[in-house]
Amino acid sequence: MQNLMFPEEMPNRGNQILRMRSSVPIGCLLFLWLCAGSIASAQTNPPGLDQFSPNPLEITTPDPLAPANESLSSTQRDELTAALEQLNLEAAAKLEAGDGAGAFEIWFRELRLRRYLGPAAEIAALSRVGSVAWSNGKNLELQLITKRLQAIQKEVKSQELLPALAAAFQQVRAKGPTVEVYQEILENARQNQDILAQGQILKAIGLIHINWLSYDKAAPVYEELATLIQENRALFAANSAVQNSAVVAGNGAPPQPVTPPTEVDALRQLAYVYQQSKQPLKAIAAREKLGSVYLNLQNPSAIPALKIAIASDYQTIGQINLAAQYYQEAYNLAVPIQQYAQASEALDKLALLYRSQKQWEPTLRIYQMQLLLEERAYNFYGLMNTYDNIGQVYQEMKAYDKALESYQKGLDVAKRLGHRQEYFAKKIQKVNKQLQRTS
Repeated sequence: MQNLMFPEEMPNRGNQILRMRSSVPIGCLLFLWLCAGSIASAQTNPPGLDQFSPNPLEITTPDPLAPANESLSSTQRDELTAALEQLNLEAAAKLEAGDGAGAFEIWFRELRLRRYLGPAAEIAALSRVGSVAWSNGKNLELQLITKRLQAIQKEVKSQELLPALAAAFQQVRAKGPTVEVYQEILENARQNQDILAQGQILKAIGLIHINWLSYDKAAPVYEELATLIQENRALFAANSAVQNSAVVAGNGAPPQPVTPPTEVDALRQLAYVYQQSKQPLKAIAAREKLGSVYLNLQNPSAIPALKIAIASDYQTIGQINLAAQYYQEAYNLAVPIQQYAQASEALDKLALLYRSQKQWEPTLRIYQMQLLLEERAYNFYGLMNTYDNIGQVYQEMKAYDKALESYQKGLDVAKRLGHRQEYFAKKIQKVNKQLQRTS
């Protein structure tokens, strides 16, 4: 067997190459230099984990920082905590310097030692390091941390640790385990008949499903939440400022106080998930309930937009008459409360609805109403666009003289705005040619 040499015993690499220079081609010398550089780089920056690496969280090699026994005094806990915080800082510094493999090697050592401080401390550390792993695309490290969290989940007996465990699963973006833990928390709240906690947890679960685009799973959660609030309106209203530590806001967000669920929020989300899952009739039902809630809350300003959304749903399923009815209702409700933008939107959508059916007279009547509305609101951009729409309708009707008149009025507004003059000039030019052909 060849004897190994320590660094100080190794001959100078430069001298070796000089001695070889006379007999070794230049290409081979360059290859040796590159190989030597690669070996040196590998020694200073060790490779990261791969699928064949041993699990760094299960290493049993004795650690100098490991306490002699698992029962720690207060002083020992403080000393170990301080040492682990130092490891965390060292790992963060390595990551900042570009040595991700070295950083996570230190972090995994820290995580192994955190077990001596109990599950709460370990969960918090796994959550922190897991978030870093996700942010840096460390998928294998993320899997190992998730696996350890799942092991803790099986071992946890205290309900008090469940919220922290759910938060940690969210940090590593493990949707399934997150929902499992929240379901366990929810079941505990049901057994304790804690209505407010049930509401908070249902809201959290629903939001998780939405963030993962699982609209089919979100719908029954928000149905249950809406029913729970409807059956306990007084309780939720009286406790509008209640916070529940079991709730984590958002997909992967850190634990933070969140607003308690409301009936409005539940029904809005319910309508949204039904819309996203292409179930317009159920979306309409949710929005109708929401409209009743707005009326009870004496919040008329929210209703015009809701009517427009319902009309759009009816239009989607081909219920043209109902769609027109709701667009008209939205306009009628918006004008008295000076929601001119909503009123204009309702008229615009209603006009397009009739226009798609080639019902020219109702379309033109609606556009004339829109002209009056835009003038009343001093909305010159809206006025210009409405003249454009009227001109297009007259063109489709082959009433070119009236189309020319509308486009000319649109051009006059465009000149005042310094916008779209060329567009209207081309429209006018085209209509003039059509007039010449028909004359």
